[in-house]
Amino acid sequence: MPSADTFDVHPIACFVQKYLAKATLSIDPFARNKRWATHTNDLNPETRAEHHMDAEEFLWMLRDQGVRADLAILDPPYSPRQIAECYKAAGRSVGMKETQNAALYSRVKHALAQVLAPDAVVLSFGWNSAGLGKKYGMEIIELLTVCHGGAHNDTICIAEKQPTQQQRLL
Repeated sequence: MPSADTFDVHPIACFVQKYLAKATLSIDPFARNKRWATHTNDLNPETRAEHHMDAEEFLWMLRDQGVRADLAILDPPYSPRQIAECYKAAGRSVGMKETQNAALYSRVKHALAQVLAPDAVVLSFGWNSAGLGKKYGMEIIELLTVCHGGAHNDTICIAEKQPTQQQRLL
């Protein structure tokens, strides 16, 4: 079954843990109650994340501190309804501007790209496989589709990495 805590779904947890085991410095701007990454954030102050900021502001803060992550986890709310629920749970007002998931994703992806070390891996979760994408030079290295049964949307999990110069030439 699906869960609001994405990483409580066993195959998804295994997917994340496999990459976390290889990482030295990781970031998760939408961590909810998981403190798996080195630096965690969630808008809702009731969660166990280390920081409780807007995801974009969190990422700019890390950049200003000189953080360069070799693993980033990107598990934002998947729909405008979920975005609205997250804002309301955090006690924030929510309007049409806040629920534009394409705009949110674009701002967060841009900020995320600024804190990635060379050869960093980005894990993205949602109802599509867009991930960070080719705009940021990323290529999918692994794809996992998790079917939740019934009328529930699948969760699409992707791992992306920038290819090395040698891999680009092949």
